[in-house]
Amino acid sequence: MVIKLSLGLLLWISFLFISEKQLGVSALTNRIPSWRTKSGPLTRATTTQLYQTSVPSSSRSSSSSSSSSTTTSSRQKRVSSLEEWAKKSADIQIANGNLAIQASLTSEDAGLGLVSKQRIEAGSVVVTVPASLALSVELPRGGPDDLSVVKMLVDDRTLFRSLPWYTQFAFYLYKLDKISSMKQTGNNLIDMRPWLDSLPRKFTTPIHWTEEQRKDLLQYSHMDESVQRQEISWKEIYKTLGECSNVEATGMSWEDFLWGCETARSRAFSGGYTGAPFNPFIYAFTLVLVTAYIGLNLGTLEQAANGAALVFCGSILRDFVFPKLFRNKKYVICPVIDMCNHNSLATTANVAYEFFANAYSLSTISPVPSNSELFISYGSRSNDQLLQYYGFVERDNPHDIYVMPPLREWDIAALEKACGAPFAPGRLQKLDRAGLLGKSKDDALSAAMSSSKNSNDDDSTSEDGTSEGNPRGGVVLSRTVGIDPAVIQALRALVSTDEEWKDAGESIGNFGAEVNPDNERKARLAARTAIEMELASKPTTLAEDREMLKRLASSKSGLQGEDERIGLLFRIEKKKLLKETIDRLQ
Repeated sequence: MVIKLSLGLLLWISFLFISEKQLGVSALTNRIPSWRTKSGPLTRATTTQLYQTSVPSSSRSSSSSSSSSTTTSSRQKRVSSLEEWAKKSADIQIANGNLAIQASLTSEDAGLGLVSKQRIEAGSVVVTVPASLALSVELPRGGPDDLSVVKMLVDDRTLFRSLPWYTQFAFYLYKLDKISSMKQTGNNLIDMRPWLDSLPRKFTTPIHWTEEQRKDLLQYSHMDESVQRQEISWKEIYKTLGECSNVEATGMSWEDFLWGCETARSRAFSGGYTGAPFNPFIYAFTLVLVTAYIGLNLGTLEQAANGAALVFCGSILRDFVFPKLFRNKKYVICPVIDMCNHNSLATTANVAYEFFANAYSLSTISPVPSNSELFISYGSRSNDQLLQYYGFVERDNPHDIYVMPPLREWDIAALEKACGAPFAPGRLQKLDRAGLLGKSKDDALSAAMSSSKNSNDDDSTSEDGTSEGNPRGGVVLSRTVGIDPAVIQALRALVSTDEEWKDAGESIGNFGAEVNPDNERKARLAARTAIEMELASKPTTLAEDREMLKRLASSKSGLQGEDERIGLLFRIEKKKLLKETIDRLQ
């Protein structure tokens, strides 16, 4: 009996010890893109995507964020070193020479991308990166996978691990770029310098612009306010990072921090953390113990099978159940794969974690013709998110939105004039008590800052029409839906007659559906009038912006620089969305 118990205990402890020493991921989200998990070898992607979140016909990626052709040319030279390093030193497999890292074929963005040299069939694995080569940060407690980052640079580890994932990545990248380019993986060291040298050193995101530039170039108050919140929040985080750092990290400037955060946010994938990659030794060892258990006549076959089942169930619990239960998450940057650009309308590839091979792969989901760029999807990102965190704009983005000022800031007198009659007394107060008029700018800024301090997750997904990304409760217009149905509901109540108000039980909730044709006409007219006034308030018209963009594309005179071009593209897309919504409300 003692022998049986000892053998069973040995079996369990062996499993725990072996799996405790390893890390793995079961699913990548989007850039943040999402990864997929495979339970088989590196073949076509056949598994279910577990997360769908990030980035698109004019498209651009993190690797295309440098702002001039000169910078891109310089990076292209360093790419040659990266490709040589990937093949000879890093054990990265790249499609038998059928794939090249070169200037993106979306030439207006002049970045780098992955381009096919010949036709690639659907289901082909084109890039495979060993998991040991990838940089990762695990939340909520794991931190960077390279333990030397914390050992070398951090004094207060608890405070450091409470910081957002991209902040921890900024420290990670600073250590590799400025202190030592050697990445520690277990007992092995990998020199990451060729990959670091291929990264963009400048981003065309609005956080680098002055407040005046943002107002002039974007003509969009919501984006200006979002960037203000981002800048305040990141400077507060930078200050906190300094408080938990040691002397070795005191040389990290605000510019170093900003570069690290933007590099991480624009290149990382995310997904559920799953404990350990597939380790055949656990199961082989289990088989040996089961054989010994039966061979030495220590028990029955049923007892041996129970012991083996215990190991299998423990593996499932550790790798799949517990990580989901405790909401563990891992953020990963994969060299070479991170060069793949985004296109929400023409996605041809996706990223997966290969459980059995313990590697990340990029595989095609549709045929890719010769001399064509491969694209992944960063998820349902609006142009607000793409510009703020990635530095590019997608034309005709199906996920684009426009956030107008909240209802409390609308010109009520103008809406009453358009509707032909004043609104009934007390209606605005009813909407205000229901929380449908939104908040003032100061109140919203205070609430957003408080929320950001308590967040350790990927807040790029919330900088949109949601409550965190839209703290003022602005009116959201989307390309897929048009004006927010909740706003139409509020406007039905606002324009309602006393009789209609009484028939609805004096409850705004009863205006969720159309009341009658006349009420619906007035509600839609009020909405259309407000949107027309928003469009008319812009310093330039859509036609003027398009003409300026044409002049910029055909001549080197006039507007100069990437900031002006990206600002024009952005505000053109926003004005297009306003006009589309107006047309819907006719």
